[in-house]
Amino acid sequence: MLKKINLIKYSLCVFGIAITFIAAHAQPPSTTSLLIRLKNSKPDTSRVLIYKALITNYRNEKPDSAIFYANQGLALATQLNYPLGIGLMHGQIGAIDIAFGKMDLAKDHLTTALSIFEKINYQAGLVPANNTLGICLAKMGSYKEAAQHFLVSLKINQGKNDIHGLMQSYLKLGALNEQINNLDKALEYQQKALKLNEQLPPSSAEATILNNIGIVYAKKGQMKQALQYFLNAIKKADQHEPEQLAMISGNVGDVYQQLGDAKKAFDYQFKALTIARKLNLPEAEATTLVNLASLKTKTKPDTSLILLNQALTITKTIHQHHVRLDVYAGLIDVYKQQKNYKAAAQTLEMRDALKDSLFTLKNSKDIAGLIANNDLAHSKIKVQQLQISNAKSKFQTWIILAIAICTVIVLLIVILFYQKTKKLNKQLLLQQEELKGLNNFKDKLFSIISHDLRSPVATIVNLLSILEGEGDNTEALKFIPRLKQHSLSTLDVMDKLLIWGQTQLKGMTQNKTRFNVKDIIVQNLHLHKEIAEQKNILLIDNTPDELFIYADSSHVEFVIRNLLANAIKYTHTGGWVKIEASTGSPKDYTTISIKDNGIGVAKSLQDRIFEPDNESMDGTDSEKGNSIGLMLCKEFIERNEGKIWVESELDNGTNFYVSFKQ
Repeated sequence: MLKKINLIKYSLCVFGIAITFIAAHAQPPSTTSLLIRLKNSKPDTSRVLIYKALITNYRNEKPDSAIFYANQGLALATQLNYPLGIGLMHGQIGAIDIAFGKMDLAKDHLTTALSIFEKINYQAGLVPANNTLGICLAKMGSYKEAAQHFLVSLKINQGKNDIHGLMQSYLKLGALNEQINNLDKALEYQQKALKLNEQLPPSSAEATILNNIGIVYAKKGQMKQALQYFLNAIKKADQHEPEQLAMISGNVGDVYQQLGDAKKAFDYQFKALTIARKLNLPEAEATTLVNLASLKTKTKPDTSLILLNQALTITKTIHQHHVRLDVYAGLIDVYKQQKNYKAAAQTLEMRDALKDSLFTLKNSKDIAGLIANNDLAHSKIKVQQLQISNAKSKFQTWIILAIAICTVIVLLIVILFYQKTKKLNKQLLLQQEELKGLNNFKDKLFSIISHDLRSPVATIVNLLSILEGEGDNTEALKFIPRLKQHSLSTLDVMDKLLIWGQTQLKGMTQNKTRFNVKDIIVQNLHLHKEIAEQKNILLIDNTPDELFIYADSSHVEFVIRNLLANAIKYTHTGGWVKIEASTGSPKDYTTISIKDNGIGVAKSLQDRIFEPDNESMDGTDSEKGNSIGLMLCKEFIERNEGKIWVESELDNGTNFYVSFKQ
């Protein structure tokens, strides 16, 4: 099985073509002439602009000097109360901070720059400021916010019909979609960027786009196509921008490893590492270390472990969470090679925790929605233009017809057109309501799968991968109880998901009768007796022998079973769970309460505890929770004309009430 490919995303790196903030203005004069001008200049606004030009010249070869002049420029601009200069310097410092992995500082500087440009309506700075802030947010894992800034830049560039700006916007949107695995959309944007770049003078942008397309093909598993794009990118790369060559070389090395050519893979990766360290590019260095470690996993696991720990330190320093996932994956492979299963399991848990925090299904949906809204807005503008043109044409037609035919015929045509339009609008509204209902169901379904089904399934697969090939190894067999626990949790979620899906797609039917709910209570107490005894929890039944309600018995049985299971799950060992009932409050209703003295529910969570996006918690004995059961309970109860509510305090137990007609 092939190792997960660890490509270096040059499209979201700071220097080179991706850093539009610094490169947004005209090419500055030579460094020598700028230093002479600086020495002879007065402390005014023109001196601030000299600082900005010096930063551009120093940013690659002497980044420390770039930082020095940026701070000098910011201090002078602040002293002069020069908003444009303050914004430019914050933007420069933020861009340099990204290059050195200082994401939190970069975000603050870039947000300040964008705010200033918006306030003073500095149009020339809005696109680069939005782009660079988007790069920063994407590197921090805030993909939706990043997409919003990239789309703002795209809209501005569309309004100005700026070919270079549009190419840059498509390049970044393509890289962002690749990051969240929207590969088809990523390829579409990168190809748009490549087509626009053909209209521009030669630059290193072509190498970046070719590299990005190669990344998409590699993630699709089409390695030969990816290699061809990477090699073409190296040919087009600017020899004066070694950081670009470093990143593309790393990608070539990774693909050669996938194709089984270890020697070429090592040569390209070592070249990339040398340049990354020379230029102090921490993200590229960390990714290249992971790639080199993977080449040594089987032959020299100790060396691989040293390289991975170096990469882990870098990713923690620069907050590169996705690269850290690759480091964790590499560490797990090495620990398995060394048969250190305890370390492998601990690293697996850390990787899963980080992966859950970065899980991109919702990001993917949110960004897709943003892109769709942007495309829709752009389409509306075109439609409005066509409508205006069409209206003019119709107006001229009406004038000609008014001369040629009588007013009566014109009025009849208008009436018929109005009636037809009204009918079509009515049909459209009905279709929109149907689509809205289906879309809401889809969103709920994705939310449930992403929160409650994905995590236990991923854990089962990962634990099985550790156990694979170990036979009756005693240490490995210790993972079996955890596998059983996650499997039961997954089965429970799937059962509830199937029930809920059937109710949504086929509609919920009720078979209401008047029956004694005491039988269901006794049956479920017996069903949960063994689980309660394992935790030494006392089950108390204070309900009367005759307790009649009018509802669907199968729905009621589901509600009692789930509420009782939840009470046991969130009650500490040695605690108690109590079932009580009352009649006549409210009038003609029977109310059943299931109370425990467990961990309770925070007030902030109680308002949405019955919603599909509620936050599930592990039980007192690490039992896995999910957000489906209570949502289904609420739907079943309300369809039987009943009510459900909760009263709880943290560390002071929980009381669920359900009320049905008698």
